[in-house]
Amino acid sequence: MNYLASALYIIGPLAVSVLLVLLMVLGKRLGQALELPPYYRLYYVALLFFTLPLPAAWILLLTKAWGLPDPAAETGLIIKICVASIPMAIAITFAIYATAKYWGWIWGELASSREKDGKQDGA
Repeated sequence: MNYLASALYIIGPLAVSVLLVLLMVLGKRLGQALELPPYYRLYYVALLFFTLPLPAAWILLLTKAWGLPDPAAETGLIIKICVASIPMAIAITFAIYATAKYWGWIWGELASSREKDGKQDGA
């Protein structure tokens, strides 16, 4: 059962990695159309920060599944934070920044369409 849990622990980040690749492709095309700087390269950085820690996290999970002794609670928490949480937080930060740069124009479009709808309803 622990092997199944360790495999499922990897599926979530891999799904997010696929989402980052999709956003990278869309961002690249949108950036070319809007003549923006190549912010899609930030998705490459995000993918590196997101996928490089996965093998280390999986190895840590498998060693627990093999019955090796667990480290102390504080040590285990520090290992989890350093191996998984910090790199994934950095990755998501890069991805959000690139996404905001590419898709930020849509908020202005939505606001202008609401203003037009409001003027038409009031007239």
